[in-house]
Amino acid sequence: MDLEVKPDAERSLEDIAQDLASGGMGKRLGLGKNELETALAVANTRLNSGDPFKAFELYSMIVLCSPMEVEHQAGLANCALQIQEYTLALNAASAMVALAPKDERGYYFSAAACLGLEAYDEAFEDVVDAMSFARDAGNSDIYAAAERLHQQLAARNQ
Repeated sequence: MDLEVKPDAERSLEDIAQDLASGGMGKRLGLGKNELETALAVANTRLNSGDPFKAFELYSMIVLCSPMEVEHQAGLANCALQIQEYTLALNAASAMVALAPKDERGYYFSAAACLGLEAYDEAFEDVVDAMSFARDAGNSDIYAAAERLHQQLAARNQ
């Protein structure tokens, strides 16, 4: 796919949206896969070292530059959950599910975001899917986290 870059004044909203959807924003900024992977590693380090707000800035930039990458959306969803930005977490999780329908993490992040938004029925559906896909993938970490979330939802319904 060859992207023709026009000055912004000559570009339609459809052109700009197409660039965003195809990862063109990163290309327009001169950021390639290596630069975005480095930024992702820095964001992950920031999040893991207790600086979720700086990590959030980085994940947001990374997703704007390359929205079609599941790992980028996963980082944003996870970080958004940690800073209680549940609507954004749900959006990123939904993108994950659309991009990788069998990736258990998307369903887990969606369930956690729905719980934060008090959308309990949706959270329950997603956590059941997360457990099923995690079991199939052999991902014991997500399975255990989803199981805890499932228990939390079940206790809430009692």
